Amino acid sequence: MSTLIPLYPSAALIATGLGLHGYRKGSLSLDGAISAWIVGYGHLANPVKVFGVTMIGMYLIGSRATKVKVDVKAKLEDGPDPTKPSGNRNWIQVLSNSLPGLIAALMYRFGPASQLDNNSTILALHPLSRPLIYTSLGLNATILADTLASELGILSSSLPIYLPTLRTVPKGTNGAVSLLGTIVSILGGGLIGSIMVLDLLIENPPSRGESSWIIELIGVGAILGLAGSLLDSMLGAFLQPTYFSTSSNQILTDQSKKSHKDEDVKRIGYGIDLLSNSGVNLICGLVFSGVGWWYGSL
Repeated sequence: MSTLIPLYPSAALIATGLGLHGYRKGSLSLDGAISAWIVGYGHLANPVKVFGVTMIGMYLIGSRATKVKVDVKAKLEDGPDPTKPSGNRNWIQVLSNSLPGLIAALMYRFGPASQLDNNSTILALHPLSRPLIYTSLGLNATILADTLASELGILSSSLPIYLPTLRTVPKGTNGAVSLLGTIVSILGGGLIGSIMVLDLLIENPPSRGESSWIIELIGVGAILGLAGSLLDSMLGAFLQPTYFSTSSNQILTDQSKKSHKDEDVKRIGYGIDLLSNSGVNLICGLVFSGVGWWYGSL
């Protein structure tokens, strides 16, 4: 007699709500909303909720960061009106920020690690449990750290430092870092670890009898967040071009209406036109989800 695969209707409802909200708000295109539903359901339809809760926490905190001082950021970067979200997040951009985490969640759901034991901690339940959870930690810490570094670091009172030359450059330059951006990237990684800790304490009572794993998750999350943000900056410095309008004193974003060939536009730094933001995010996510798997396997 075959065993029916659980459908997790509540996960489907939450994923539908997230996808529809993004589409109606205009932050997701139609294919982006569909892919967001797939990603959301794949994370949440799980015997443990830590994968889905972590993903949602990363999304909500990152979304909140984009709304901080949008009027100030609009003066620094030439792109769409930040107060009016546009549907430019397609399926490629959604998956570039979530694919390794989705794979980890699916491996947990359909693998032997999913067999729950009320007397065991989730991290020690099966040899695959810890690596898969740390894979999710590595991805989400990297993505949130980079988001906070970009969205909040640009508000630093001082100009950022361009990594290849260690000289100051305009705010928003690919490959530049600031003290504020570095601090919030560490905070972002630590927040992802904290979200995981709170979830595991709630849904896995046996874990409350230990404490070492709590410090470990938060600390490793902070380190991976910082490392992921720095890798993002290095890739941006050498594999992404940056264009600056001297007439408006603004960095041109991918959604800028100005042409790179305009007379008032100059190229900054050494970046070649090889990777988009989605490409950089995908590489960083793959690298540090892999680092998370490796660390979790130790």
